[in-house]
Amino acid sequence: MRVVEAPIQAGCLTLMLRREEWPLAECVTYATRQNPRRLYLFVSKVLGKHWPVRPRVMRAVHRRLAAKIANLPGPMLVIGMAETATALGRGVAEEAALQDGRDDILYLQTTRCRLTRPLAFAFDESHSHAPDHAVYLPDLAVQPLFQAARSLVLVDDEISTGRTLAELASAYLQLNPRVEQIALASITGWLSESRQQELAALLERPVYFPSLIEGEFSFTADPAFPPPALPAAFADAAQPHDAIAMDPALTGVIAGRWINPLSQGERTRIRKPGRPLTVIGTGEYAYTPFRIALMLEEEGYDVSYQSTTRSPVLVGDAIVSRWEFLDHHGDGIPNYLYNLDPDRLPVVIYEHPALPGIHTLPNRIGGLALAVEEPCRAS
Repeated sequence: MRVVEAPIQAGCLTLMLRREEWPLAECVTYATRQNPRRLYLFVSKVLGKHWPVRPRVMRAVHRRLAAKIANLPGPMLVIGMAETATALGRGVAEEAALQDGRDDILYLQTTRCRLTRPLAFAFDESHSHAPDHAVYLPDLAVQPLFQAARSLVLVDDEISTGRTLAELASAYLQLNPRVEQIALASITGWLSESRQQELAALLERPVYFPSLIEGEFSFTADPAFPPPALPAAFADAAQPHDAIAMDPALTGVIAGRWINPLSQGERTRIRKPGRPLTVIGTGEYAYTPFRIALMLEEEGYDVSYQSTTRSPVLVGDAIVSRWEFLDHHGDGIPNYLYNLDPDRLPVVIYEHPALPGIHTLPNRIGGLALAVEEPCRAS
């Protein structure tokens, strides 16, 4: 077992590593949350959230995790956790379908969007700055897969206690008790072996824990560090998002069928400045922007990828810079963009064509803005 000490502003993380399939220093760094309920943050270098990453590296992560779950019996339901792991979750599902030529993998993601369609279930993430998660009932065309899954795969960037994922799994099992096995997949898994056994006993099924890095950690807070206050948010909880929340993953997609939505005119807009690019996803809407970044990289462009986030993190440690702005859904919730490279042209990608004109971020960072979801073109 390898031990790593990671000091941050709020204290010190101690990592006890059992397995490193991906070298820790290439995968993870550390920061201090602006959240008194949990002061530390594992900043993934391969996720495309708080830290910009080459798209090909993200895809390598997706493929490696997908290989660990691709042979589970179908139908398979894969659920990615909002907001941090939506690109990761769908990437794992898409790559698993492509690796084995499967057409029985349904991908859904949890969301904090408010839709007027029926809920499948909702649950809470107690330590989070934004604790409420919803999973909406999928579209009729994919409900048979949703209702008949034999394998359930839950994907998050890291698993610390497994409590939130266990709540999600239990909620789904109420709808479909025929699930035969469960996988809790992550880039970094911090569950002890005894905790893994507890979760399997709780869920009363075989539970697997595929990850790239596995171990345990502890955090020692610095008593001299003043606990930061959460940012103030004044969300309009009555306003639904149906008109602008166009990500098909909110209502279920069959993995392996993603189609590039970028038009030739949009490619020309991006190409014209002749600068290296940072393609930026917006909150939960992260997978299609990632795939656009990957496509551009495969065409020879110098591209990095990252996305905006609700997660408040203090500047310092792994966070070099922080842009703060209100969310693009008009809820009045602070959002952030971290570690933006000023030498690259930012290209912000939204779900709906109304959003680039009303959101301030592209102009503030001197970037372009696109809206590319196919349903938008008919709206």
